[in-house]
Order: sequence, then structure tokens, then C-alpha cells
Amino acid sequence: MTRTLAGKLVLLSLLTAGLHSVGTAAEPAWPSKPIRMLIPLAAGGATDQAARTMAAELSKILGQQVVAENVTGASGAIALQRLANADPDGYTLGATANSLHTVAPHTSSLPYDAMRDFSLIGTYASFEYALVTAADSPFTSVADLLDRARQSPGLVTYGSSGVGTGNHLAGALLGQLAGVEFNAIPYRGGSPAMVDVLAGRTDFMFDVLGASVPLIKGGKSKALGTSGKERSRALPDVPTIAETVPDYESGGWFALIGPRGLPDEIIDKLNGALNQVLQTPDYRQRLADMGYDILAGSPADLSERMASEYKKWGEVVDKLPCPSIPERCPSDSASK
Repeated sequence: MTRTLAGKLVLLSLLTAGLHSVGTAAEPAWPSKPIRMLIPLAAGGATDQAARTMAAELSKILGQQVVAENVTGASGAIALQRLANADPDGYTLGATANSLHTVAPHTSSLPYDAMRDFSLIGTYASFEYALVTAADSPFTSVADLLDRARQSPGLVTYGSSGVGTGNHLAGALLGQLAGVEFNAIPYRGGSPAMVDVLAGRTDFMFDVLGASVPLIKGGKSKALGTSGKERSRALPDVPTIAETVPDYESGGWFALIGPRGLPDEIIDKLNGALNQVLQTPDYRQRLADMGYDILAGSPADLSERMASEYKKWGEVVDKLPCPSIPERCPSDSASK
């Protein structure tokens, strides 16, 4: 009786193991279907093109189509909320920008936690700014610009893509480090801001360096400085702003992310594929043509970068006068 029972148990164990093996084998390997990649920025711009080109290259490596989808509105918050609410199965990803995670939480009330509600995969591109003025501007250097601002506090103006955007805070950081007061003029995007700079109606702005190089080399604008730690290869004769204002640095980067809870094996596979894309000569050239630099790295690198910049830009925003960021003002002062 005991031997019979033991035999039945062994048989049951073997059957269970077999069923488990069949079930495991039947599970399709990721990815087994197309992947959506949400882009929280408008179609057609260099940022969108960089993300779409990256998606096309990822499709080749992963063996499944990565479909880029622009989801705009609320300064990127609509796309990121949709991503935060997506299933963490690897079939919904996002191509995001640094300001949406390191600046926006300090300037807006968001329906998600920009630092914790996402799985970090890796960065793929970065950019610096050029501090540009009109070609016939009287300013000849960053020092010259700062001297004028000291002589006339609040009268030197600079344009930006809008309140709380990267180039708005790039100007705010310069003013804070140099101890001068600028008058920030927000526009509905970088293009209208640049129009007024070129026309001399606004004194200067911080523009994505790659986008500004054709204007500078074409004699339509003038670069007083660049925002990176080292001089730009594209403008080697233009000094960095840090050569005049020590410790100054600003710019931006783009990264691939997913919803929180993405399995480690999918994150590892995506990061490996992404870094493989960044070694592709064609993609590297296309990014260079758009004015961007390659920025590879691990999820841990991205996490460290985000945390550092979150702190940095939070301190900059905290020093801005209340009307500069209306949402941060007390209700009584914001209405005045």
C-alpha cells in the first residue's frame, strides 16, 4: 500500500512538472508583438526626429516594430501620465526629456511622481545651449552682457520657450550665479522667441546649440557663449559661459523609460539594445546633424543624473521671484 501510494505521488509529481514545463515553453519571449513608444513632444522637431530615428533602429535590433506616437498636451504631462498608468509588460515605453522630470515637479502640480513612477532604461542623446543675440547686438561677450545687467537691473531681457522650460532656467541660473537680474520673457515655443532675438526686440536667449549653429554661421545671430563644461566642437572659437561665470553649466538630455515595475530582464534587454543603437554610425551621424551628442549609459547612470539635476534645478526655482512661477505663488499674491 505504501509502495503504491509512493508511486502515485511520483507520477503526480512528474505530471505536474511536465505541465509546468509546457506552460513555461508556451509563454512567448519578449517582445512578441509591436511596442508603443510615447513621445510627449510635438511631431516634426529635432527632438521628435531623434526619438523616431531611435525607435526605427530599436525595431531592427528587437525584431518587433517600435511604433512612435506623439501624445502632446500639458507640457508633456499627458503622455507621462498615460505611461505611468500603462501595464509594466514592456509594450509601452516613453521617450522623455530631462526637464519633464527634473524641472517640471518644481514648477507644476503633476498627476504622477516624475522621479518614482517610471522604470529607467537609459539615455540616448544630449545637447548644450548657445547664448545667442542678434548679429548686430551691442553685446560682444558674456562679461559685456553681465556688466549691462549690473548697470541696469531688470532691463536686460531674455526669451525662452516658456515658464519653467530648460532655456528659461538656463537664463535664471546665469543670473543667480553672476548676481545679476534679467527680465525673462516667456514665449509659446523657441521659434517665436528666436524671432524677437534676431529682430533685437529681446536681448538674448539660450537656444539648443545645434539649432543655432546655422544662424550663427550664416551671420544672422551671434553666440556669446556655450553652456557646456568644455568648448563645443561645432563652435570652438566661442568661449564657454563657465570661462566667465565659474561652475555654470546647463543643457538637456533625452532618455527611454517605461512604467514603474518593468521587469529587470526587459530593462536589461532594452538598455543593451539602446546602447547598440548608439554605436550605429548612421544614427550617430543623424544625431550630429540634428545638433545632438550621443549619451549612452545604464539605468543607474540615468537615476544618478536625474537625482542630481532634480536637486540643482529645484534650488534654482526656489530662488526665483514668485511671479516667475505663478503656480508656486500664494493664491493672494498670484492674483495681484
